[in-house]
Amino acid sequence: MPRRKSEWEEAREGFLGAVEKPKTVEEREYMPEKACGKCKHFSASTALGSAGGHCLILKTGSDVTSDPPKYVTDGVANMQSDVRMDAAKCKYYEEMEFVDTDIGEAFDPRYSRHQRQRM
Repeated sequence: MPRRKSEWEEAREGFLGAVEKPKTVEEREYMPEKACGKCKHFSASTALGSAGGHCLILKTGSDVTSDPPKYVTDGVANMQSDVRMDAAKCKYYEEMEFVDTDIGEAFDPRYSRHQRQRM
């Protein structure tokens, strides 16, 4: 009987599968309407590259892109994710509130993030 993979082995395979698959220009430029990077539960990680991160709720073994989606909430290792991963099927998706909705705000010192903290 084959041994069951440990949670860390599953996390490693999930991470390597997401990193090693080369993306086309179209895949790198496309941002889904509901993307993991727009969710409150997404946490960016510099160890996973500029667009990598993990979900704070879902654990290794989860797959929100499959049909039907697979949700695993028990375990130690968080699900590896990407800013542009499609989360349309994820039942835990909650879009974060964006402060800057107009790019012009960033250039006006009266409305910069630094100044808003002091208001």
